[in-house]
Amino acid sequence: MGEHASTSPVRTSRVDVSVAAELAQLPMLRALAETVALLTDFTLDEVSDVRLAVDEVASILMMEALPGAVLRCELTASDTGLLVRVSTTAAGVGLPDNNSFGWHVLRTLTDSVVATQHPYDAEASGYPTIIEFSRMRSSISGG
Repeated sequence: MGEHASTSPVRTSRVDVSVAAELAQLPMLRALAETVALLTDFTLDEVSDVRLAVDEVASILMMEALPGAVLRCELTASDTGLLVRVSTTAAGVGLPDNNSFGWHVLRTLTDSVVATQHPYDAEASGYPTIIEFSRMRSSISGG
């Protein structure tokens, strides 16, 4: 028999939450990431990796955020994995140090991670900053 590509569309679901860019919000963001990963059939090890990666990304951005800024966390789950996008308005110009220990941890926990910063936004009085990462599900299916 020959191979054929699937014509079924990739199923996705998205959760989007905005919180104050304050470290006190980390437990809620970790719980959200854990729940989404569990509900999308990640293994327990993968769930832990996603939870830790969200914690690290949110912590990095919270430390750079303007006082009173909002942190937005979007989790998009698909048949193959999870894309996480965390954003806020930073007080200063500059991306996270990609040679830091925290960035090394992110590269270890995720399949890809990238940070971007847009030019100064006068309306927001800061620099819109985004960190995105992806984590693919292992090929072993639980069901």
